[in-house]
Amino acid sequence: MGGRLRFLRFLLGAIRYAPEFYSRNGRFSNLPIRSPFVAEVDLSGPRLADDLFFVMHDNATGRMRLHARLTGLGLAAAILGELMLAGRITVGLAAGQIRLVVLDAAPPEDALTRTALDHVVAEPAHRFRTWLQFLARTALADVAARMTADGLLRPPGRRPSRRQVPVDVNIAAWPGGRVNLAIQRREPLSVQDGVLLGLLVATGGNQLVLWEQNPRYLSDSITALPAPLQELIAQTEAAVGDSVISRR
Repeated sequence: MGGRLRFLRFLLGAIRYAPEFYSRNGRFSNLPIRSPFVAEVDLSGPRLADDLFFVMHDNATGRMRLHARLTGLGLAAAILGELMLAGRITVGLAAGQIRLVVLDAAPPEDALTRTALDHVVAEPAHRFRTWLQFLARTALADVAARMTADGLLRPPGRRPSRRQVPVDVNIAAWPGGRVNLAIQRREPLSVQDGVLLGLLVATGGNQLVLWEQNPRYLSDSITALPAPLQELIAQTEAAVGDSVISRR
């Protein structure tokens, strides 16, 4: 009940200042609601939001590479991306707005994605951008807490700090290294790594973590993704743009 009230308070503020909606994905108008790609995604490996957290932080010190607002938006998108990869949600067009569509409301085992899915099930009429902004408020802390519980990050010390150091430097460095190696070798990315790369581009993190800036490879990797995941990246990029402009 408390989570529902927090969302309603957030929504009242967001509606007042919500910018006019638009989609940057020109192919979206022809999107199928059901996503045929989910069965091909291996969900037994590292989670998307965990990988993005590692890439967005220094693998040795835990220092954040981007501003906290942009990191939060990227991680919020990754949480939704996990639900999309798992076939729980997709995107749909209603009343001229891009919205999240629930395909499978069964509660995930993971508490973080379960909470996010519960919100979407309870409030299905809100636009995609609203969910990004809502989840971004706590995404950084939520993903860090999950990773700490899973033994990927060291528990925070007694002194207040925004940094949490990875337990294993090599594990923390691998998501970024994996993507960078694929770019150097011009190898195609898996669906999940394609989304990881797309969210780095959407938040501007690619300028900080990629060894080689290859615009053609970046563009081809994103356009190779299924249309719902392309829309996830486009909506994240637009939300990041709104955040930057509103803070100037």
